[in-house]
Parts: sequence; structure tokens; C-alpha cells
Amino acid sequence: MTSQEPTAQEPGAPALTSTEKALADIWRSLFGIDEVSADDDFFALGGNSLTAIRFLARVEEQFAEDVLPPETLYEDPRLASLAQAIDTAMA
Repeated sequence: MTSQEPTAQEPGAPALTSTEKALADIWRSLFGIDEVSADDDFFALGGNSLTAIRFLARVEEQFAEDVLPPETLYEDPRLASLAQAIDTAMA
């Protein structure tokens, strides 16, 4: 599920890659929100250190262990950047 190919999303919304879509699903679940875009920031949406631990655990469950080091989340917490980091690590 690490394809760079965009996947379908709501009409009018920018297409997300499959990795971005997977992360967006995790964020929707963690934050209880309906809309997530590639430019959204984990911490601006309400993320904190406890949410980060839960997020990283879900990423490991879905992709692979250690695919997203915690410091990556703190360096650039935008969804698109995190998805790119995962895609690079999985390549």
C-alpha cells in the first residue's frame, strides 16, 4: 500500500496517494474528524505526544516496524511529508 499513484477521493478534493490515504484514515480515527488533506499538520489538528505514540503504533501495524521514526513526525508533521517518508523507507 505504498504506491505513489493518486487514489480517488471526494469530488473537488486533491487526490491522495495510497499512503496519504492510509495515513488520513488513521488521522480521521485518532482525531475524530471527517476531512484530512495532504497539507494538514498532525499537531495543528490536535496531536500531542500521546497521540503521536498511538499514531506511530498504527503506522507500524499497517506498514512495517520502524518505517516512520518518531523524529520524522516532529520534523515535518504534514501528512504528505509523512507519507513520502514512509514511501521512501519502504522502497
